[in-house]
Amino acid sequence: MKIELPFPAKILWPNGRGHHMRRHSAAKKHKGWARAAALAERKHAPAGEQLRLIATFHPKPAGPAPDKDNAGASLKAYQDGIAWALGVDDRHFGEPEIRFGDRVKGGKVVIEVVAG
Repeated sequence: MKIELPFPAKILWPNGRGHHMRRHSAAKKHKGWARAAALAERKHAPAGEQLRLIATFHPKPAGPAPDKDNAGASLKAYQDGIAWALGVDDRHFGEPEIRFGDRVKGGKVVIEVVAG
């Protein structure tokens, strides 16, 4: 299963600064996007309880390139939304595999859910 989502908001990154309610609001929005995208592609989801996420980050054209550790942590809201849509606990995902692709306007993240 492969889904394409917006680049995670700056406040969702570990070094993101801001009020905790802004962070909560952004996380809720990102979970919703992931849930909707995963529900739309659910028929292509792999079977089984052990699943792996492969996330390919396509950063925005301007600005510094994200690092792997922070990129993985910024996916938490997306993981929660995908887990909800697939009806599994997000602990079944394990550590996501992080990759970096070409820079694209607006940025995006392509997440593949594969059997563990």
